[in-house]
Amino acid sequence: MSELRTNKIYPRDGLPAGSSGGIIQLKFNSSGTGTGGAITINSTTFTDIVEVSITPSSASNKIYMIFNVNANNEDASSALDRLKMRVLRNGSSIWHVDEALVSYDNANIHVQGLGGSYLDSPASTSSVTYKLQVASSHGNTLNVNNNGRSDFTLMEVSG
Repeated sequence: MSELRTNKIYPRDGLPAGSSGGIIQLKFNSSGTGTGGAITINSTTFTDIVEVSITPSSASNKIYMIFNVNANNEDASSALDRLKMRVLRNGSSIWHVDEALVSYDNANIHVQGLGGSYLDSPASTSSVTYKLQVASSHGNTLNVNNNGRSDFTLMEVSG
């Protein structure tokens, strides 16, 4: 029986300048089920929602991440129910949004899948831990994972 192993595969004509190759590995984690166990956020201090660790096979590879948080504001009497969200790599912030979930006309706003994506260059072959965190921008009450779940997907892209 034959076995073929390679650490990189390039198209026949090579890669265009500035591009990367294919997906090497994928890691996924989620929190919440949507059937209870909501996390109540009423502080400007960030709270961990979900984390994923990945060990890049080459320091030149990149990590493409896709993430979403299921959240809603709770206090219909306040227009200051805004969600802050950030992604940490080994404890340092690499992506953030400071005001999402804006309450218009003091009404509860339910959001499914508030999120984003980001291409990171950790330049490492050691395990890298990414965390998705949220906080309330003004300390008012927000709920996370009460109507769904929050997801975090990491993909190692060959460099």
